[in-house]
Amino acid sequence: MPVSETIQIQLQGFIGQYARNRQRAISVNFRKILSSYRLTDRLTHYIHPYPAKLLAHIPFFFLQNDLLSKSQDNVLDVFAGSGTVLLESIVAGRHAYGVDSNPLARLIAKVKTTALHPSELKIAANTLFQDIPHKSSIQTPDVHNINYWYYPHIIEKLKRINEAVWTMENDSIRDFFLLCFSKLARDVSLANPRLSVPVRLKAGIYPEEHFLYAETESRRRCLKRINVIDKFTKIIDSNIDRMTELWSLYDTLGETAIVAKDAKNLMPQNCPDGQCLGLEDNSIQLVITSPPYPGAQKYIRSSFLNIGWLGLEPSTNLRSLKACTIGREELVKSEYSELLKTDVLKADTQLSKLFQLSKIRASIAAVYLIEMREVIKEIVRVLKPGGYLVLVAANNEICKTVFKTQEFLREICLQYGLKERLRLIDDIKSRGLMTKRNKTAGVISREWVHLFEK
Repeated sequence: MPVSETIQIQLQGFIGQYARNRQRAISVNFRKILSSYRLTDRLTHYIHPYPAKLLAHIPFFFLQNDLLSKSQDNVLDVFAGSGTVLLESIVAGRHAYGVDSNPLARLIAKVKTTALHPSELKIAANTLFQDIPHKSSIQTPDVHNINYWYYPHIIEKLKRINEAVWTMENDSIRDFFLLCFSKLARDVSLANPRLSVPVRLKAGIYPEEHFLYAETESRRRCLKRINVIDKFTKIIDSNIDRMTELWSLYDTLGETAIVAKDAKNLMPQNCPDGQCLGLEDNSIQLVITSPPYPGAQKYIRSSFLNIGWLGLEPSTNLRSLKACTIGREELVKSEYSELLKTDVLKADTQLSKLFQLSKIRASIAAVYLIEMREVIKEIVRVLKPGGYLVLVAANNEICKTVFKTQEFLREICLQYGLKERLRLIDDIKSRGLMTKRNKTAGVISREWVHLFEK
């Protein structure tokens, strides 16, 4: 039986079971359901690391059927991140549109969904290595505290490679190699590879008896003598292999585009720099998205080394980029001097109690729900009548108290007239966001997958 028919039967079964069981959430394991399919390091999914990636199994499940959308339909992810939903959408023959405030995410998503001929990439790679100068003539890039994160000899080698990449004339091919270079820049830094937010591997950071001592000291020694060009070559070869797999599907792929930077405003005119398209009313058949969690991930801090080396934003703009991120952990004092109302009764009741314990933690959650209300309003605007929203969300822990984020987002969706057709619960086995962020925020261990119809 074709994949689409098998998944369609499963999805229909879940929807029927949910209706019969008086809308009780159904426990599922997407990895187990789709265990016979290779859905991790396939195609270009692993072309570049990015924190808290959405499990590819989820968009695959909701796209490989004709119940929610059909071939050539428009699919949107308003928190596109590194483009997991976009890639699965175009592979399913849909046209994919993405939104993200992080310029690194937008670049990854663009490269990940642009099929390039592997032979052209190999020719370009050969030319690139020939064009790497013996000494760089460009200025040191605007990477905050660059000498803290890199040994001097590595900075010089990265500058030489960067200079050669920027001489490439074909935009799409140049973006591919810029992304390879971006991965290189993180891999040869002194940032701890175990953590998404850069933390420097200092000498003696772990005592000798610690299980990470040997690994850390080995990495520090390796970086002092690493062959940066060889490392870059391996990254390029691996990514060309990934692109080869995507290119094999070229004739069946849908189109893709980044349409906006702000999920709260998808209007066509909300694009002062002319780099995004915006979306008209009733133009999208299916939205699949996984919003950031309140205070859960520091996306800009996780990306600042890459953003600096690629010249995507000056370091002086990083603070304003953080302020544009939904789910951010940092607020200015005026944003938490008084608790804002979210118009979700249960949330406001709990937040008023939490505000007495921690003004900033309660305010982070309140601001998050207020901004997510704007996002959901825009989703409803662009969805076609009869269109669907797949919303992946989880609960949080604030001040050692469970904050039912997914339930509050569900309530906002219902307030805007969306009809819930299905609610699934999937345990998280491995996600980049599964770290305890501070003493007042806990680990996220379960995700709710809501299916709404307009």
